[in-house]
Amino acid sequence: MHPQTWPEDLDVAGKRIVVIGSGATAATLIPALAETAGHVTMLQRSPTYFTPGRNRNELAETLRELEIDPDWTHEIVRRAMLKTGAQMTKRALEQPAEVREELLGVLRGLLGDDYVAEHFTPRYDPWRQRIAFVPNGDFFQAVKAGKAGVVTDEIDRFVPEGVRLKSGQVLEADIIITATGFNLNVLGDIAFSVDGRPVDLSQSVTYRGMMFTGLPNLAWVFGYFRASWTLRADLMGDFVTRLLKHMDARGLRRVEPGLRPEDAGMALGPWIDPEDFNPGYMMRGVHLMPKAGDRPEWRHTQDYWSEKDVLPNLDLDDPVFRYR
Repeated sequence: MHPQTWPEDLDVAGKRIVVIGSGATAATLIPALAETAGHVTMLQRSPTYFTPGRNRNELAETLRELEIDPDWTHEIVRRAMLKTGAQMTKRALEQPAEVREELLGVLRGLLGDDYVAEHFTPRYDPWRQRIAFVPNGDFFQAVKAGKAGVVTDEIDRFVPEGVRLKSGQVLEADIIITATGFNLNVLGDIAFSVDGRPVDLSQSVTYRGMMFTGLPNLAWVFGYFRASWTLRADLMGDFVTRLLKHMDARGLRRVEPGLRPEDAGMALGPWIDPEDFNPGYMMRGVHLMPKAGDRPEWRHTQDYWSEKDVLPNLDLDDPVFRYR
């Protein structure tokens, strides 16, 4: 966040600021605040994984220097970043201890062992929640310079002086910014009904994370947690367009996915396996989400490299689609 995006009357110069939260919002907001604030404290309940790096792409710079066509440059860099991201995710899931040590090792070199042990060592394995990228490491530079700091504790209550923590410590603050703790707004909290019967989304089963049993003519655009959200939004847009054209060509007006005979007795579980991905906002709302099965058709895989080939080639005459 850039200071120009803050309210015009928000003067942070010389102020003591507490930012509640430890994710990407805090990591980008704090360095900007620290430029003029008296001091900024990041108050977190539990640590997040962070990774610093140049806010530039060397491959893109090289291709531009070689005067490669901009469209080619875009596609090459995009594919390279997707591949690198997928490889990182695979390593994190298969070798969590090694990846954990690599991430923390970089921070130890910037902030020291004790500081990282207390404030930057998460309780979960890498990529079970998102990893926050810190452009040019400016957040850590602000901490090293004494312009910012981190406190790991829980809030007891707000007091006139600032924030009282459960440890008894009071963080004095002129300004308090909340950058954490939202609750999922599943399907916009719309009270769907079909033929006058209320729909309980949590009792439906998801079809590839985009359609639901018992809910006709509805597709839900849900992106990726470990890659760009819009990658899946694009795949979804293409699929829905193809599905609508398929229905128009056959004079059909209604479609919904349904379990097939071979799916009888299929084990059902939560929308997403908490051993795979478990941020607080997801775990707090997972009981509101549709169920998932143990077969590819009935799961939200979060795997772009398979879905980019599977979704465009789904058989729209598969018995899973029930038309009228």
